[in-house]
Amino acid sequence: MKGFGLRLESLREKYGYSKRDVSLMLGFTANVYGSYERETRRPALETIIKLADIYNVSLDYLIRGTEYQKGTIDNPDQEKVQNLLEIFAEKGIKQPYILQLEKWSILSQEEMLEINNHFEWVVYKSKNKRMST
Repeated sequence: MKGFGLRLESLREKYGYSKRDVSLMLGFTANVYGSYERETRRPALETIIKLADIYNVSLDYLIRGTEYQKGTIDNPDQEKVQNLLEIFAEKGIKQPYILQLEKWSILSQEEMLEINNHFEWVVYKSKNKRMST
């Protein structure tokens, strides 16, 4: 939560509130709220939610200093899954069977290998078909 206290102070000043004003809104003493701005104390999640409501900002902004960006991917595997979903969507498949996890859990290792081999065969067929045209 680096910079959390500075964001609180900046927002408080932007709204023209004193530390006492915000403390009263939260039901705390001015001393407690001041310790949040000084970063000598961390507020509980419920308090952070109240602060976000008071300042009309997202929790992401309050905690991280940046707004959440839909499509922002931190993990390379997440990016692969997102790309796969886009490919399915381009082909008109809205709910790909392959992503229905509850159905995969009942398959044996042998059955999963069979599906994998079938997929490899279909890709091979598709490549050969394209090369011959």
